[in-house]
Amino acid sequence: MATLALLTDFGDRDVFVGMMKAVIHKIAPACNIIDITHNIDSFNIKAAAFVLQKSVEYYPDDTVFVAVVDPDVGSDRRIIAAEAGSYRFVAPDNGVLSYVLAGLESRHVVSVENQKYFLSQVSRTFHGRDIMAPVATHLASGVALSDMGPSVNAYQVIPFPNLLKYSRSVIGEVMYVDKFGNLISNITRKDLPLGVELSQLRVTIGDTKHIKFTDHYAAGDGLSAIISGFGTVEVFVNRGSAASQFAQPLGATIVVEA
Repeated sequence: MATLALLTDFGDRDVFVGMMKAVIHKIAPACNIIDITHNIDSFNIKAAAFVLQKSVEYYPDDTVFVAVVDPDVGSDRRIIAAEAGSYRFVAPDNGVLSYVLAGLESRHVVSVENQKYFLSQVSRTFHGRDIMAPVATHLASGVALSDMGPSVNAYQVIPFPNLLKYSRSVIGEVMYVDKFGNLISNITRKDLPLGVELSQLRVTIGDTKHIKFTDHYAAGDGLSAIISGFGTVEVFVNRGSAASQFAQPLGATIVVEA
C-alpha cells in the first residue's frame, strides 16, 4: 500500500488532523501516514504550494499527497486528484498544486466526483476529512485515478513567485517563515550569480542591506544568510528570529547581489 502524506493549515491544537488520520486508518488500517506539516499559516495557499513543491522529492514513489488548505470549503470550488511523475495528489482546486504539478511530467488531473469514495455523510465545513482523506486512501489502496471522476484539461493556477535573474543579482520573494522565524525564499543556489562565492554576495530585504552569507547557523552574526534545507536562500538570526525584525516578512522582496 502506498504512503499518505498530509499537508494542512489545521495546526496541532484541534482535533481535525486526528479525525483525518482516523478516517484513513478505518479504511486502511495498515496505511503509513507522514505529516509534512499542519502549521501552514491559515489560508496561505501560496506557502502551502511552495512547501509541497519542495517536499515531494524526499518521499517514496507512489506516495499520495493530501493538501488541505481550503479557505473556500463548502463553496462550488472543485476537489481534484492528480497523477504526476511517480506521485498522486488530492487537493481543493485552488492552486495549491500549481507549483508541484508544473515541475512534474505526464500530468493527469481529474475532478473528484465519485461519491462512492466519500464518507457517507459529508460536512460542508470539513471536506479534508469527509472527501479528500478517504479518496486519497482509496487511491493509495489501488483504486485508479480515473475512477474518481472525469478528466479535466484545466485547473486553478496561482501566479509563480517573482524571480528575476541578472548577471550580478537575482530578485526573489520570501515564501515561507518557519517556526524559528527564518525567512525562506524561492532563490535557489543555481539562481545566484555565476562564478561568485557566497562570501562575496550580499542580501537585501526591504530597507535592510548588506546581509552576509555564512555556512552554518552558529556562525551567524545578527541578520545572516544561508542556503536553507529547501536549497534556497534563507535569512536567519542565530538563536533569534529574523521574522521579528520585519513588519510583513512573508512575501517580502529579497535581493541577492554581488
